[in-house]
Amino acid sequence: MTACETRRFELSGETLELAVVAAAARWSFDRLCGVAERDNPRRRFLIVSKVLGRHTPAAPSEMRGAMRDLAGLVPGDLPQPVLVVGLAETAVCIGHGVYEELVRRGIEGCYLHTTRQRGDAPLLCRFEEPHSHASSHLLYRPEFDLAAFRSLVLVDDEVSTGTTLANLKDALLCSLPRVERVVVASLTDWSGGAAEAGQSVALLTGRYRWTADQGESAGRACPADGRAAFFGTLPSPPRHARRGVSRPDDVAKFERADLTLPQGRAVRVIGTGEFTYPPFLLAEALEADGRDVVVQATTRSPARLGGALTSKLCFADNYGAGVANYLYNAEGAGEQRVALLCCETGRDSLDPALVHALSAVPLPFA
Repeated sequence: MTACETRRFELSGETLELAVVAAAARWSFDRLCGVAERDNPRRRFLIVSKVLGRHTPAAPSEMRGAMRDLAGLVPGDLPQPVLVVGLAETAVCIGHGVYEELVRRGIEGCYLHTTRQRGDAPLLCRFEEPHSHASSHLLYRPEFDLAAFRSLVLVDDEVSTGTTLANLKDALLCSLPRVERVVVASLTDWSGGAAEAGQSVALLTGRYRWTADQGESAGRACPADGRAAFFGTLPSPPRHARRGVSRPDDVAKFERADLTLPQGRAVRVIGTGEFTYPPFLLAEALEADGRDVVVQATTRSPARLGGALTSKLCFADNYGAGVANYLYNAEGAGEQRVALLCCETGRDSLDPALVHALSAVPLPFA
């Protein structure tokens, strides 16, 4: 029997117990993640990844290491070509990175990610993430032939029950008539092997037990139902990996020749919403040039301060969905690091309050 390490976290009105097994030896719990509390009674706890570049700033090299190691757990004998699908908003970047690493291993395939942004491109399917503050996901029909794929790899940052991934698999398979194998790849998998979407691989596995104070939870209001809200809009067709990429470099990149940074200053590269992979590539390039760089991204996920979350900025959504967005753990931004605020929606879409709070340089990508 595999030995487990038990972690116990006291949240307001509830207790979270995690029985942890390191699936990849170098990724301990403390290196990979922490715990915080959602502002969402559908699920009160939040596993905060330290290698995702979302709630917590991360070094690009650490993120790349997690992408590489997770891709290394995906079976090499999958029938090809392989379709890799990342889940918005959190796993858009790591899904793209896992795809890139699989291609480097010689695996033929394409990448696509789900979205909560509306466009005029043809819709492939819609599915639900039941526990989320914004439960509905869209998936647009890509510009490559879906009938060609023989394997499907679904990438998420965390699996708790596997319901969301099973919903995605069911929604997709009718459009993938030749798929023989399905693999779920996640940074952490807390389902204890119960997830039914497919074969599961993860850097960290285990089980969770959540004991809630029903009276305390019942007294909180639930955020607006994501089935009817939380969709923004983008120019048609939806850009970047929302319509699929068929080679690792098939992504909009920022021309660094136009970017002048003060010598010796550390840098914080910030993505916005689902726009995370091009900013990650920029951060990775700056790190390769010898800069002290961290990367993170804004999110629509409401959470409470405490545990792994030490600060929170709240500001207007740059996608026009009319919902609050947040940036966590950015204390000292603008004082300690030059902040580069990256977006796909144009400079004028950025909330001036966020730009001011970060003393940020806005970087709109084409």
